Formats: sequence, structure tokens, C-alpha cells
Amino acid sequence: MTIASGFIWHSFLKQDPNAVVLYVRSQEENEGNLRFGAIEAPLLDEIEFSHYLHHLDKTKHYYIYSKTGIKGELACRLMEEAGFNETMNLDGGLVNYKV
Repeated sequence: MTIASGFIWHSFLKQDPNAVVLYVRSQEENEGNLRFGAIEAPLLDEIEFSHYLHHLDKTKHYYIYSKTGIKGELACRLMEEAGFNETMNLDGGLVNYKV
């Protein structure tokens, strides 16, 4: 897992042809935060998210973000435990996002 500032995260994302963006959130968080062509990946609990991961391609590079970065970091950790090698979390989430 890599944790990157908004500038680094966005720079890598723009140049990566193998990129998939995941927005991880709880059910109560605002859906208006879906950006960057992201796929919504609800992170209600670790077990449900682990089941969700079975639908993802492990050869892709995953750029993860959440509102504050905390759920993004958890998602990256769970993905690594499931065998995903390329995950990058947006440090501080959308709250601190600056390009």
C-alpha cells in the first residue's frame, strides 16, 4: 500500500493505463463525492468488503479514496491481505485533497 498526497495520487492516476479508482464509503456518507470516474465500493464492514473484492481484477492498479482517508487506508490493507499488489490511498481523503 502506498499513501500519497493529492498531487502525487492524481499524477500517478492520470498516467496509469491500468488504473481503477475506488471510492470507499459507509452507507451514510454523501454519494456526491464520487469523482475521477470512480467505482463506488461500500465499506460497511470488513467481511462484506472482502466479498466485494472477489469481483475485482488483481492485475489492475487501484487508486482508493474516501472522505477522510481512514476508510481508504483500511480498504488498501484489506486488499493487500487479499492479494492485491498495487493499491494507493489518497492521504487525508477528499477533505484534504489538493492537486
